[in-house]
Amino acid sequence: MKLIISTTSPYSRKCRVMVREMGLSDRIEEVESHPFDDDADLLRANPLGRVPCLQMDDGQALTESALIADYIADLAGEPWPRDWHDRRLEALGNGLLDLTVMRRVEMVRDEGIRSDFWIGRRERGILRALDELETVVAELENPMAQGPLTMAVALAYLDYRYPESDWRGGRPNLQALKEAWAERDSFLQTLPPKDG
Repeated sequence: MKLIISTTSPYSRKCRVMVREMGLSDRIEEVESHPFDDDADLLRANPLGRVPCLQMDDGQALTESALIADYIADLAGEPWPRDWHDRRLEALGNGLLDLTVMRRVEMVRDEGIRSDFWIGRRERGILRALDELETVVAELENPMAQGPLTMAVALAYLDYRYPESDWRGGRPNLQALKEAWAERDSFLQTLPPKDG
């Protein structure tokens, strides 16, 4: 199997961490692609032209990080708790990722077409999501699950692409979650490039 990824993509990072945490590095090969270059191999596997994309041995491909993460967990025999609460946390984490990525895309547009309205709207959404996640994380029993992983990846992406954000201020539970994941080998091995 091939996991088509970008090393700067937080969605790819989530799946890359899952592969390592589930002990599947010998079964899933990582192949880097640059989606904005319309990479032919990526487009063949995923007509949406997005990463990550898991190309299975039979030629079929799975797209979307949540679906790929579910498949990876299934391959490993579902070692992490997975219930509706965890799915809710994963959805909130994915939403935070979406807002942060959309903010980033808007920020790198040419100045003449950049929209302060959309940047501000996404920044307000990011803050609301962080406040909600801070409350939810306070009740978290086990950080080793897809929901908490997704949140940790989103927080790391905020540090990477939005370092001026003060997401840690008044959010000790999120800070502790991010720090717990940041110390794991799977997280250290999937750090995005500094010049990305």
